[in-house]
Parts: sequence; C-alpha cells; structure tokens
Amino acid sequence: MDTIIVAAIVLVGIVVIGLVCAVIFAKFYRKVKQGEALIVSTTNEVQVTMTGKLVIPVIHRAECMDISVKRIDIDRRGTNGLICRDFLRADINVNFFIKVNPEKDNILEVAQTIGCQRASDVAALEALFSAKFAEALKTAGKRFDFGELFEKRDE
Repeated sequence: MDTIIVAAIVLVGIVVIGLVCAVIFAKFYRKVKQGEALIVSTTNEVQVTMTGKLVIPVIHRAECMDISVKRIDIDRRGTNGLICRDFLRADINVNFFIKVNPEKDNILEVAQTIGCQRASDVAALEALFSAKFAEALKTAGKRFDFGELFEKRDE
C-alpha cells in the first residue's frame, strides 16, 4: 500500500513538473510571422530564425525585423526633373522595390548594419536609399535622349 502512495506522489510530481515546464516554454517561446525574422542575441552568439525560438528574457535579447518587400517611390518633376542627354528635362516617377534576402547571413548583416527597427521602417529606408536611387536615375537619364527615354522606359 505504501508503494502505491509513493508511486502516486511521484507520478503527480512528474505531471506537475511537466506542466510547469510546458507553461514556461509557452510563455517564453516567440513565434515569427510570415515575412519577418527573429534575431536573438545569446550570451556568445547571434542567431537568426524565421520560424520561432525560445527567448529567455534575462539571458537573451530578441528583435523582429520585417524582411518583406518594401516600395520606395522617387518622384522627379518640375525643377527636380531628370535631365536627359539632349538637355531636356523629363518628369518621371519610379518605384524601387527592396527587400532583405531570406538567408541568415544577409539578415544578420542588415541587422548589424542599419538595425532591425530601421530595416523595418519604410520612411527610414527611404531616407537611407533615396539619394542613391536618385543618383542612379540621373546616371541612367544622361545615357538617353528624351525620345529614347520615353520609348525605352522599360530598360
């Protein structure tokens, strides 16, 4: 009779410990939405996951980064218009689409270079890249006459 009571107590203890572990795991597990990546800084390395990971608040630091496609609109009209090879001014509106490659090395590089918050914010990305895109448009516009630019706009 005593062995049955001891076995029951041990079984209840194992079940309670299992439930506590399950609750702790559920509380600290962070799932990642589609189009996002989770960057977790542990004590000795930085890990990238696109599914989910156990994040212990005191030991780990975790940030989500949006890696979906973002659109940057460059509008050059009027006095800011694109000057062609024949020195005519063209009004253009170009959309650039940028995204982070869904590879762990690329995600980690972007997170370390510009940060997770800035990489997820379209306004911050526009501030970072609009000057480079505008300069690329100027360079491309100088190679075409106004008529060629209109006819070969896909190129």
